[in-house]
Amino acid sequence: MFCISINHKNTPADVRERFAFTTKGQRQFTERLKAEVGGCVVLSTCNRMEIYFTDKYEQVEMLLANDRDVPVSLIRRYSMNYEGFQCVLHLCRVACGMDSMVLGEVEIIHQVKSAYLVAKELGACDGELNIAFQGALAAAKAVATESDTTRLPVSVGTLSAREAVNFTRNGGIENTCRDVRSDVVSSSQTESVDAEKANTGHILVVGATGKIGSIVVKDIADLAPDIEITGTSRSHHSADSIFDRHQQIRIEDYSRRYELAAWADVIISATSSPHYTFVRDELAEAVKMQPKRRLLLDLAMPKDIDPAVSDVDGCVLRDIDYIRTLSRENNESRAKTITEMEPWLISQVDEIMKNIAFSRFNREHGDVMAQLKTTDGAKLVYKLKGQLEYEAFEKMLDSIVTAGCEN
Repeated sequence: MFCISINHKNTPADVRERFAFTTKGQRQFTERLKAEVGGCVVLSTCNRMEIYFTDKYEQVEMLLANDRDVPVSLIRRYSMNYEGFQCVLHLCRVACGMDSMVLGEVEIIHQVKSAYLVAKELGACDGELNIAFQGALAAAKAVATESDTTRLPVSVGTLSAREAVNFTRNGGIENTCRDVRSDVVSSSQTESVDAEKANTGHILVVGATGKIGSIVVKDIADLAPDIEITGTSRSHHSADSIFDRHQQIRIEDYSRRYELAAWADVIISATSSPHYTFVRDELAEAVKMQPKRRLLLDLAMPKDIDPAVSDVDGCVLRDIDYIRTLSRENNESRAKTITEMEPWLISQVDEIMKNIAFSRFNREHGDVMAQLKTTDGAKLVYKLKGQLEYEAFEKMLDSIVTAGCEN
């Protein structure tokens, strides 16, 4: 099993953007890979694009380059590549939030599961990938329910919500308080904010009913009940079901986004659109009659907001990599716990690898297994599977095959 990973650790946002897939594009590329190389799962989030597959490494690399219209050299420059045990370990670390930009975030579990289910639906998930992803998701569920890493859940969405509220509360000054566990605004900051200004504020969230957008909207509403929130959606029905308990949230049609931008102190965009939600000239025209300092947070990948928007007077544009600076203290507080979890995770990966090896043995050497079942050999194999580590178990299976061939 192999993985090609292009992620936030060593790849800047403008390069990751070139490898990001829309939901439709992810399905199309999965189908293309399936036709050419067999088993595959394609994971695409705002912080990573990863392909898990079981054969034909160079062909997958070439297909990715052609699909993204980039040279193979760009992939080789930025990709992190994994094989065998390290590949499954990486998958488990990703699913458990241990490789995320925001350590311990739980959104990634749903993203990994979604990628797996898409591949399964398309018939692209072979036996080995099934075992690996089911094992990784089981490990992630255990971490989410039992580990300290998710006891205080933090994500890109929650960090963005805090930054938006702080910017609004501070009258257009970006937050410098990085402790995501503290109150939204520290007491010293609160004292410096005019009382009247502290009780007003307007935040616009484009893509409010999406996965990230809905988290942002709910978190802002919970953190600051006095701030007015407007979200854009193409479906009012879905918005009503998502935000029914939050009275301060107003939903408007996406087509009104520029009109609403003039009113907003903070604009957050988190859609899966292949086109910009805001472009420089139209935004400049929309806000010119209401000049003020505005924060624009682009949480999408590919980017939602035209980078040239940063040239518009008063507009402060931040992209997904900015969240890295907000997550630093959260990551430092969780790093020790994650290090302590590593031996447990390795034991889970060892079990997954043994299951993969045994599945491969049954598939490729069914005749040998049939012979073992006529004796007590099969019982012994199952017993040793529970006692041996992966490498020893795999060597034992190889020895059984060799002995069977000699006979």
